[in-house]
Amino acid sequence: MADSLSRRGERRTLALSYLLWALGLAGVCGLQRFYNRKPYSGTLYLLTFGLCYVGQLVDLWLMPEMVEQANALPLLQGASLSLERQLLELARHSGDAGFTLNDALLALEYGSGVGSEAVRAEIQHLLEVQLLDVGNDSRGRVVYREP
Repeated sequence: MADSLSRRGERRTLALSYLLWALGLAGVCGLQRFYNRKPYSGTLYLLTFGLCYVGQLVDLWLMPEMVEQANALPLLQGASLSLERQLLELARHSGDAGFTLNDALLALEYGSGVGSEAVRAEIQHLLEVQLLDVGNDSRGRVVYREP
């Protein structure tokens, strides 16, 4: 089960997170944190009965944000992904809302050494080969989306 939960491309669901949270009522606390890619705090919760159940109760309200973060984190991690692939995955994950240049720069793996000019050039290339569309969001910002 641990292998299936830790696969990088698997999306987390809120329903399963709450189900794992409910196991804390039986004394097995922290499984929702392991599932949502927070192994350190998951271990802490497991060893301290969810911080004496206080942390377990707090997670009840934090769960939607925790699932959102868990789904966002693995998208662009991994040195084996090219810049093109990272941008296309960001576009897929962003959906109709699209992503901005700032979003792309923030989502790239830390320390990748890729600057804004390289990202701009790659976005321009993806626009030319029609793998991305450009538009504006409700605030007037330039956003890139999947066609």
